[in-house]
Amino acid sequence: MRSTPDQHDPDWPLYPETVLHFATNPPISIDLRAIPSAEALDRLESAGFGNPFAVLTAFDPRGENLSGQENEIRRRDLEMRLAGSGNRFVDVDACSPDRTHCECSVAVIMEQREAIELARELEQVAIFWFDGSRFWILGAIVDADPLMLPRSS
Repeated sequence: MRSTPDQHDPDWPLYPETVLHFATNPPISIDLRAIPSAEALDRLESAGFGNPFAVLTAFDPRGENLSGQENEIRRRDLEMRLAGSGNRFVDVDACSPDRTHCECSVAVIMEQREAIELARELEQVAIFWFDGSRFWILGAIVDADPLMLPRSS
């Protein structure tokens, strides 16, 4: 049985405040507190991410803080898995607006169902989903209604 977000991660209310920093050339930053600009969407498309994709992490399963070393092992394992699967991906830092907290993540082109299944395997609370024009938060190991970003309330 899945649980609610707050049972897993006290930072759940901060997820919609995330700024995504894509390790593309040139780098792209998307502040999830605002609707992505036409320029940001064009830059994503130029980087090969104009169609739906997921942003997910292997860090801190179940919302529990792991050591830097444990998170680094999980990050490397995820990237090796994705490289072996043939899914196109790029590194993303998912950060608080002031960058005091960042989680190494990936933007990966895969079906939404597949991304949620992968996030569940990684014991992640949720993923960010890009539908081609807007970002969403979708629950993985938690029951949560999809949340379109930026949140309206």
